[in-house]
Amino acid sequence: MATSLRNSLVIFRDALRFATLTFSSSNRKTGRMAQLQILARGSDPVQAVNSGADEAVCGDCPLRKQQATGKRVCYVNLAWAPLAIYRAVVGHPVTGLAKVIRRLGNRPVRFGSYGDPAFLPLDLLSALAQGRRHTGYTHQWRTVSRRYAAHLMASVESLADRAKAKALGYRTFRVVSDVSEIANGEILCPNYTHGTQCADCGLCMGAGTAKDIVILAHGNGAGYLQPVEAVASA
Repeated sequence: MATSLRNSLVIFRDALRFATLTFSSSNRKTGRMAQLQILARGSDPVQAVNSGADEAVCGDCPLRKQQATGKRVCYVNLAWAPLAIYRAVVGHPVTGLAKVIRRLGNRPVRFGSYGDPAFLPLDLLSALAQGRRHTGYTHQWRTVSRRYAAHLMASVESLADRAKAKALGYRTFRVVSDVSEIANGEILCPNYTHGTQCADCGLCMGAGTAKDIVILAHGNGAGYLQPVEAVASA
């Protein structure tokens, strides 16, 4: 995905990472959403994943590259959008939040098209989410403030972890290999069932009364799912 400074802005930076917001995307699943990416400082995304520096943006996510085995399950192709955006904006100053909000207009936001949005300040996510549809998922739900559940789904790999996340106030997002694995209180992502784009859906906006979301394994992750626990009937 080609990008430029005109299309992507740096919206946050600390000692370990920086976040960018890209205002247009060709992603057919998400639609017209602005795409937020969290990138490690000091090395581009491809270098970071190979050195382990991606821990600054992915934390203990089980989908990141395991340095011992070299396997990486994450579906994000780092050589596409993350690398292009890194090269376009690295070293540029942080754009003020008011300007970012004006630029967004009524456009929905995808929190974390790469990187875990729970590494960003909660007040930044809240400001970006105010009055607009958004999606967001975190693997850091065990350790960050429960207040992140207002905007982010807990990304879980098992029914046991789903139960733990729900006890902390999160709705959950889970990957399965077959629809037969969908449990009570979960539904298959409407993009699969109705072709609905994320920009028009609104089911992955964090806490609420909606059912938890399940997607089918895709990309690199399709071949690395762990055996699934016995599930209740949907």
